[in-house]
Amino acid sequence: MNSKIIITILAFFACSSLGNSQENLGLPFEAQLKYEQLSSDDDFAAIIGTAKTVPKALNTNSQMMLQQVWQIEQLRKTTGALLSKIKTQLTENNFKILFECDFKSCGGFDFRFNANIINEPNMHVDLGDYKFLTAKGPINDNIRFLTYIISKGARDGFIQINTFGKNLDQKVNPNNDLKFTKNWSQNFNDIKGSIILEGLKFKTGSSEILKSSIPILSNLANYLILNKHEEIILVGHTDASGNLKSNIKLSKQRAVSVRKLFIRHFGVNPDQISTNGIGFLAPIASNETKLGQERNRRVEVIIMPKLN
Repeated sequence: MNSKIIITILAFFACSSLGNSQENLGLPFEAQLKYEQLSSDDDFAAIIGTAKTVPKALNTNSQMMLQQVWQIEQLRKTTGALLSKIKTQLTENNFKILFECDFKSCGGFDFRFNANIINEPNMHVDLGDYKFLTAKGPINDNIRFLTYIISKGARDGFIQINTFGKNLDQKVNPNNDLKFTKNWSQNFNDIKGSIILEGLKFKTGSSEILKSSIPILSNLANYLILNKHEEIILVGHTDASGNLKSNIKLSKQRAVSVRKLFIRHFGVNPDQISTNGIGFLAPIASNETKLGQERNRRVEVIIMPKLN
């Protein structure tokens, strides 16, 4: 298991700038971060009850919503046991439990649709075994509300946490390989003027992105969502195997695949992303070695300049 991704979630909310009541808040078990997305500038609502299976929602008055999905491998505990531990930690950290339900009492499609649940394959919800909880944060905390969706697959457990509040960009997983921030454009103030999406992998000879690469893109997606005025160009590159025409076509297809993933998977505005592909015309390593060829197969991000 990748040590950069696996973390002890006891440190999940450990950010001193967010307030003392949040420093020890977390989940009391190890898990693997499978997905995260940060949204801003929207009317975010949290479910606080149901009436005749119709969800009751409350406007959270929050600037941001951070959605994270965690996976617990080979989970032996029940969803009820996990919920019990979560409730204990919340109350110990001065969070107020507003609402909880399970697959029998939450309601049907209307409830799940309005609960901001991430779709498969990123979040798995067993319709016959899931728990839901909404909690309100202490007064003056940057975290205003939390919702938890807890479910279990054939062998693994899944927990989605929706955090509503402000300054949540500080809480984006610090263990990701790419350290994109709200001032991410500063990374381009160098001679090269671009950043390689390190770790992004495609199937051999194909533009299909490997699923293991999806979390690598989450921070760039967060940046684009938070900075709606920014525009980027995704430029695909290949190694020198094959002819130039086919490689230019493949490199463009790979850049397009990344763009589609940003739009469909993360909800980035399509107008913020353009694509191009230049095949093997701009190598960064020798194509005489396998390692060099692997380095040359890449997608680079170029931020669009602002014209005065």
